[in-house]
Amino acid sequence: MKLAGLFLTLVAFGSFGTEAYTFSRCELARTLRYHGLPENKLRDWVCLVEKESSRRTDAIGMQNSDGSWDHGLFQINDRYWCNRAGWPGKECNVSCDQLRSNDITEAVRCAKKIFARHGFSAWVAWRSYCQYNLPDISYC
Repeated sequence: MKLAGLFLTLVAFGSFGTEAYTFSRCELARTLRYHGLPENKLRDWVCLVEKESSRRTDAIGMQNSDGSWDHGLFQINDRYWCNRAGWPGKECNVSCDQLRSNDITEAVRCAKKIFARHGFSAWVAWRSYCQYNLPDISYC
């Protein structure tokens, strides 16, 4: 199963270039599953990514009132979690560029860390849109 997931990830991302990638809903569900996100929370994660970044790996949100920015699929904030300067740093020990990569390994790792500390309530989009209205991924 892991080998099939890796194959799916490689096919989806091609050569892992710098070009942005937009997941379909099912591709996203399968990829998040491959990266170890639990099945019983998968609908929450898919909804969060859809509402935060429209499933785009290169997404950068609008500047926040404190001057920070949100990066990648999970829209992870650079004030606390990633370093804008280009090298790994802050709580996730990752550069913000890595969070916008088509290889979502670091983005998932960081999102898991945020979730472990704050739950889904760390993401405004989840609180506003997903908390009571999760997408159907049963066909994925």
